[in-house]
Amino acid sequence: MRQRTDSNRNSQICIAWLIFACCFLCSCSSSGSEGLGVYPKAVGAADEGSAIQNLRTIAGAQTQAKAMRNAYGDFDTLVQLGFLDRRFAGANPNLRGYRFTIVANESEYSVTADPQPTENSPATGSRHFYLDSSDNALHVNATQTASRKDPAL
Repeated sequence: MRQRTDSNRNSQICIAWLIFACCFLCSCSSSGSEGLGVYPKAVGAADEGSAIQNLRTIAGAQTQAKAMRNAYGDFDTLVQLGFLDRRFAGANPNLRGYRFTIVANESEYSVTADPQPTENSPATGSRHFYLDSSDNALHVNATQTASRKDPAL
């Protein structure tokens, strides 16, 4: 009988410590002044980083297309040539909250990336990006579609 009482007491102590630890962890995780507001900012920064990397990938694909066929191409052409993967297929692919647009001809191209919500996710990035064949500099605009006139990143 005594052994069973000690076992119950030990179980109650363990449960009490477990409850205390859970309460302590919950209070620590919510004590930050920024709280959960940091999460959307981090997602937005990640999506912007992804858009920048995708623009660099597109620029590389355009360089390969120009060398191979002496002309730049649109998204479908770059996908068909194997320089971009299927995610870029279509007139204006939407990747990680950014809508990409290419204007291309034999001698030049430009590509923009604008924050754009989809059916599955809201737009989390806030800046607009632009890149073209003239200098491959990435330009950024905080409020509207970026152009060559905007400051370089």
